[in-house]
Amino acid sequence: MVTNSSSSMQPLCDNKQSSVLLQFKQSFLIDQHASDDPSASPKVAAWKCECEGSDCCSWDVVECDRDTGHVIGLNLGSTCLYGSTNSRSALFHLVHLHGLDLSDNDFSYFKILSGVVQLLSLRSLNHLSSRFSGQIPLELLVLSKLVVLDLSQNPLKR
Repeated sequence: MVTNSSSSMQPLCDNKQSSVLLQFKQSFLIDQHASDDPSASPKVAAWKCECEGSDCCSWDVVECDRDTGHVIGLNLGSTCLYGSTNSRSALFHLVHLHGLDLSDNDFSYFKILSGVVQLLSLRSLNHLSSRFSGQIPLELLVLSKLVVLDLSQNPLKR
């Protein structure tokens, strides 16, 4: 059902999804010090738009549905992302996401975003040691399919 390598049988992700991923990438700095993991790798740095026909399903850390080509997973753990984002982030336009791993990056003690509630298909959300702060938004309760939530090792309030 899922793949992250290009194949002639697999549909390409559409240009809109590629554009959304590139906008998300451009909203952060890539900084090796943003991760505590010595084996961290700035994999998103390799994401590039080849414009028409660019297949984001073949990009590192991107997982796509084999049948539809929709982006359903982003494994961005330990990818050296540094900066903050907001509830209008391009990321929240990936409405087919099932899994989102933002662990071990540096989000500058930014608050966990209520914008994540736009991802109604989300089943797994990993923010382990991502330097998010503030209160856990009650809006997360809207995510009825969410079965895994890891917010540990962040300075959160109850």
